[in-house]
Amino acid sequence: MTRTTPSRPAHEPASVPAGPPLASAITRVEATTAPIELAGVTWQRTTGTVHGVIDPREQVVGLAGLPTDAAGRCTYRAEFEVIAPEGGGDLVLVDAENRGRPAVLVTVEQFALGSAESSPTAAVYPPGRGTGFLGEHGLGYARVQWESGIAAGVPATAQGIGEVVVRDFGRLLTRRTGDTPPEGPALPRFGSAVLAGISQSAWLVTTLVAEGFNVEPHGGGPVFDVAVTVSGIGNWLAINQLAGEEEQRPYLLPDGVPLTYDRVLTRPGSDPLLVDVATYTDYYRLRAGITAQDPGDGTVPRYDWPAPHAGRTYPDAVVFGVLGCNGGVEVPRNPISYEPYLRSLLADVADVLRGRDGRLPPPAVFELVPPQAGAEVNGLPGVELPVPAVDDDTWQPRGGVRFPDAVVPLGRPLPVALSPVGTSSITDVCGNWGGWQPFDAEELRARYGDVDGYLARYAAALDEQIAAGYLRAAERERMLRHARAAFLAAGA
Repeated sequence: MTRTTPSRPAHEPASVPAGPPLASAITRVEATTAPIELAGVTWQRTTGTVHGVIDPREQVVGLAGLPTDAAGRCTYRAEFEVIAPEGGGDLVLVDAENRGRPAVLVTVEQFALGSAESSPTAAVYPPGRGTGFLGEHGLGYARVQWESGIAAGVPATAQGIGEVVVRDFGRLLTRRTGDTPPEGPALPRFGSAVLAGISQSAWLVTTLVAEGFNVEPHGGGPVFDVAVTVSGIGNWLAINQLAGEEEQRPYLLPDGVPLTYDRVLTRPGSDPLLVDVATYTDYYRLRAGITAQDPGDGTVPRYDWPAPHAGRTYPDAVVFGVLGCNGGVEVPRNPISYEPYLRSLLADVADVLRGRDGRLPPPAVFELVPPQAGAEVNGLPGVELPVPAVDDDTWQPRGGVRFPDAVVPLGRPLPVALSPVGTSSITDVCGNWGGWQPFDAEELRARYGDVDGYLARYAAALDEQIAAGYLRAAERERMLRHARAAFLAAGA
């Protein structure tokens, strides 16, 4: 299979339609509101359906031939939810859904939701649960469906409609619109918005920016001021212009080449601050080495995290049984989590937007080397894909953001990514998990002595991260409790 590059070079902006501003808009809202308690904070949760229209001049492939209203506009509907103080606030975190699920919310608040989570109106959040992240930082939260097969108004033949839905939902939440207010109840409003995604939803964020859907049609400025992409690393979805001649699908093309940052950010008047994250396994499955060598002329804060792309959300029975990872042979999985770091990064982003003398920590990318002979890397024909150099003792990646769990580890991350390491389909995901070779009790005692010796070294590494700005001090005690439990569970 030949590698796939966008049919329209991404550094060439889409043509601007002539005439009056685009008439795409959310025209009607159906919603109900009820109190929700998150970690002791009572806010309002609004759920329902937005109905909207698509101007035929939108840069959406496949609009021609779809049913239209009397004004020649396609119509759609999509479910949504908003969690916020009554009336709104100054800042909202918009979660780009991953397969219809709230990827960022469940990560930062550590929610474990049931199957209903793919429907914003049906999702149930345990009363009083969560880390309290949203309340601590005064962040409103919102999401809206965008994916074909999930959002009722996004057909398989014109999946770029989903980008318009996300854009216009952001416009509605931030008053960045010249449209007539939609019929129905008013949604909470916010001063500015952050669009964030993890994995597939990060690729939606990249696609939306690269294809010009962060542009406010009435004023030309940004809809979302910041875009945070975890495991984004320049990957894009084949849902619209970037799909070229390929059949549209809400996932990567197997040989799709990640876009360098200068090909994503081509509209200075509307481009968001792009904050990008790569995880360790992303170098093996998702070609993170391409964008690691292109720091966007210093304009893109890039952080490499020594955690696997995917954590423990899926049980072993699914990973090794249903998906058949590692040939169906169960092995321990890399337990390192990036949740505290994502909370810290989003809190930093919020401070920057609020002008509270906030600043993002310095970019931190792994030291890179050519892959070793025999290493399983999801390659691209004719493209060199470097991977992180590793410590000869612990086999943890060198450089990047120095997680305490990697500086004073309880095991070695081998194999780095579970086989098969590919992107042939939306279910070819084994390479998102990493293997783990835990130290036995004797090695743990030789390295750290007892639990107090381990925690002393862990705390020192943790404090270095706080001083460097990569971690918030609020995460310290929680991480130390987790480290104690992990060491004792290892049996030393």
